[in-house]
Order: sequence, then C-alpha cells, then structure tokens
Amino acid sequence: MKIILIVLILCFQQAMYGQSPNVTKDISAVVFLDSFVVTATKRGFNVEDFIDIVQQDESFYNAFHNLRFQPHIADNQVEILSRKQTVKAANYHTIEQFMEGNCRTMKYLKEDIKGKFFKKKKIRKHKYYTARMHEQVFLTKGKVCGKPNNPSITQNNLSGIEKHVNELKKLIFQPGKEVDVPFIGGKTAIFEEKMIKYYDFYISSKIYAEDKECYVFRAVVKPETATNKTIIKYLETYFDKEDFQVLARNYHLKYDSLFDFDVKMKVALTQFDGKYLPEKIDYQGNWKIPTQTRERVNFLIDFKY
Repeated sequence: MKIILIVLILCFQQAMYGQSPNVTKDISAVVFLDSFVVTATKRGFNVEDFIDIVQQDESFYNAFHNLRFQPHIADNQVEILSRKQTVKAANYHTIEQFMEGNCRTMKYLKEDIKGKFFKKKKIRKHKYYTARMHEQVFLTKGKVCGKPNNPSITQNNLSGIEKHVNELKKLIFQPGKEVDVPFIGGKTAIFEEKMIKYYDFYISSKIYAEDKECYVFRAVVKPETATNKTIIKYLETYFDKEDFQVLARNYHLKYDSLFDFDVKMKVALTQFDGKYLPEKIDYQGNWKIPTQTRERVNFLIDFKY
C-alpha cells in the first residue's frame, strides 16, 4: 500500500494517451472565460487549441529534468506535525549540488534536526516515509550521472513499483491523465467524458510574479459532487502568454476510503541561463493507509541558481 503515498510525493519527478476526437471540444464548450479572454478569442485566441496545450504540455517536466543538470543551492524545511498541527520533529537543511560533466554530486552546507526525525540518526534511517521519499527525490547520494538532452515522459518496459512511479508522474507533468495505479486510475482523468461532469473549467488572464502576463487554466470540483467521485479537487496552471511555458501549478488532491490522503501542493518555476527550473515547492500532506501510522508532513524547498 506504500505505492499510494508515492502518488503524493513522486509527483515532483510522465505518453500521451489517445482520446476521443470530441473530448477537447466537450471541455471547451463548458469552460468559463473572463472578459479579457473573451476579448482575446475575438482576436484569434482559440479555446480548443489552448485546452490541447494544457493536456499535452511537457515544459513542466522539462524544468524538473533540467534541475538534475544544474548547479544549485536548495533550502529544505521538512516538518512532521502532530494531530494538533504542532511540529514534533523536523529537519532544516541547506544543500548544494555540483556538476562535473553530466554527473551530479551533493553536499550539506548546514543541517538542524529537531525531535526524533530519524529512527537511527547515525545511519540516517528514516522514521517517516514521507521524509524518506523527499530525500530520495530531491537529494543525491554519491555521484549520479544521466543524459541532459531529449528527456522523455514516456518509459516503456517497466514493471512493479517502477511502472507505478512512471504512471504517477502524470499527475504533475500531464495533469488530467488516467494513471494505471490501483484505486486511483480513471478518477484522475479529469478531461475524459466520464469525469468532465464533475468539474467547472475556467480560463482567465492574470499577471504572475509581478510582470508575467499569463493565461490561467483552472479545474475545480463542483460543490455538489460526492467526495470520492474525484481525486483532483483543484488544479490551477499558469501559462506564459508569449510561449505557453508553464510558470506555476497549484493542486489539491484528496481521497477518503480504505486509505485516505489530503495533499496540497504549490510549485513555481523560474528561468535561469536560458532554462526553466523549479524555484519553489510547497507540499502540505496528510495521509493514512492500513497498517501504517498517519503522517502529517509539510515540506518547503527554495532553489537558488
């Protein structure tokens, strides 16, 4: 059942599944437009084309791929919360990533551990699964090499947990896709005909980070929808008007059944040296699965380039 938590953590780590030819048209027919976007449609902005961009975008994935090949410093705050939302354990640390060719290494610049964050501190054996996944996704042990060019969301011939992880990446990099994971599956496919009825869709025009003109796409669960009909409760994506690069995404994922989770995430990107890279990741999670103790974990990562 630990695979359920991975849906909440490895979202930061992708292909396209075929859809019926009328799906995009079905969505665009029910999307709400603000006055600025209505004016834009009169000048040539095409709602159906924009919905296609939302579904097929890979720029967000590329930004996270770039992080693996970019020297950077990251401030990490990982806090374990009690039932009363007080901090009972935490790890505040700053790391620096170094590059040598296509290989990366990492070192701690500082670290402050509060409470019983580890089961065994000397060997850094984790007490909390969320904290262990944070370490596996965002930190590096030893030297790790990879290929910086031509990243691909699609990975074939995978099995077991690797297959599930690959499917779960779609929740962030290609939101609205069906994921091949037990208990979740089609409930994430918010653009499919069976799920469209549960959502209100909006396209608006907003300024992001004080100077970036953006189109903002939002999918919000209708208030009358039964709780467990959906998993994605709220999805908001900011697209730069100039090139449709994703600049930020905000999510709310929630499910309550044999297992339950309630997770909110905010992810912002920035541009450095001609490449888009993650700037900030804010995760607030509460999850419980059978045989496991409930975990309430928040983490915040600020990247500097």
